[in-house]
Amino acid sequence: MPKGRLAIIAGGGELPHIGMAEALAAGEDAVFFGLIESDFEPREYSERTFPVHITQIGKILKLLQKEKVTRVLMLGKVRKDLLFQKLKFDLKALSILAKTINRNDYPIFLAIADEFESMGIKVVSQKLYLKSLLLSEGRYTPKKFNNQELKDIDFGMEYAKKMADLDIGQMVVVCDESVIAVEAVEGTDETIRRGGQYTKKKGGAIVCKSPKSKQDERFDLPTIGIHTFQVMLESGVKTLCIREGETLVVNPKAVVEFATKHKLNFSVIGKSGTKILNGSQKKI
Repeated sequence: MPKGRLAIIAGGGELPHIGMAEALAAGEDAVFFGLIESDFEPREYSERTFPVHITQIGKILKLLQKEKVTRVLMLGKVRKDLLFQKLKFDLKALSILAKTINRNDYPIFLAIADEFESMGIKVVSQKLYLKSLLLSEGRYTPKKFNNQELKDIDFGMEYAKKMADLDIGQMVVVCDESVIAVEAVEGTDETIRRGGQYTKKKGGAIVCKSPKSKQDERFDLPTIGIHTFQVMLESGVKTLCIREGETLVVNPKAVVEFATKHKLNFSVIGKSGTKILNGSQKKI
């Protein structure tokens, strides 16, 4: 039985709900701290949900103590543009922001995690209850890659990692060993659309998504799902590559089925690099 209570600080999307289901199955007494500004929906877990404002860190800390929380799991989408909105941050939030070297995602998450840790509340890895969403290396759709596509994958994954290391974004769109679009505050969808805008006639754009070289597993792991492939389909972008064991795939089986049905390409890069991608198709 896990020690102490687990709080999932929940943004938008499916990840918080997958994490909650897995945590409860593992015997956790888990609760949601649902971020109102990120459009979190408690669904069947309303009795386990405390709605909170992302700007009211002081109140969140007091509530964590009141509910005897010993561990925190951060899951779900938090809009990057919130920092540029006219939000009223409380004094604790302002003091945390003042400690950061800049207003990029990683320094802010790190400062918040340090605040939790100073209270004896451990921030745990996002992988703790999401291991089923991590895929091993290989090609998950039927079509094999030609030599130029393999070169673009190598090229794109390297640049995606560089962008992540700079804390700009986790994704690039490439074609013919050239970077077409880089993810920043606008997010994944708009980056894919922008990449497709310049390469739609050729259909050769490749989306590459990567974590940092030394990714902190407690927050901001790269995430993809069916919606990612829907945007690719609309944008004329046919290929997506992610990194093994470091990117969360929401509902992997459905993702592969959707990609296969619409003749999109999906691969996972690991230590073997691109050399295994034209081997047997991986199954889930």
